[in-house]
Amino acid sequence: MDKNEFLKKEIKNLNTHLPKERNTLEKLLDMEKPRVTNRDGSKYRFKKSELNYLSEILSEKEYPKLRLPIMIRVSPQLGRGTSKITGKIEKKVISEILDKEKEDEEELLIYRPETRKIRKKLPTTTQYVFMISGGR
Repeated sequence: MDKNEFLKKEIKNLNTHLPKERNTLEKLLDMEKPRVTNRDGSKYRFKKSELNYLSEILSEKEYPKLRLPIMIRVSPQLGRGTSKITGKIEKKVISEILDKEKEDEEELLIYRPETRKIRKKLPTTTQYVFMISGGR
């Protein structure tokens, strides 16, 4: 096994906590016990209070567009302490929480203090995903 294959395998192992499929805010709000199934077969529950908070940030027509959990992408290519958020609605939510101007960029780069703020506000509706390529 070469070095790249080894790294890919290790990254895959780091990401077993991720959901097989992400649900929309709309579907999760309708569930009595909002949850998804992870790649490792375990169940991942969302706090209703966070889902309600997200519903206050977005319009009802945006509920089916927000897929949860929001992925905070971590990659060495981004630089130390830098993460990335992709998706129009996901960026809107994160920008609102961070009180940042909404940019037309394809992705939103965030830094360690901002990531901490997001994870404190949305501990169950955000997750880290580890990547080894993709750069900025």
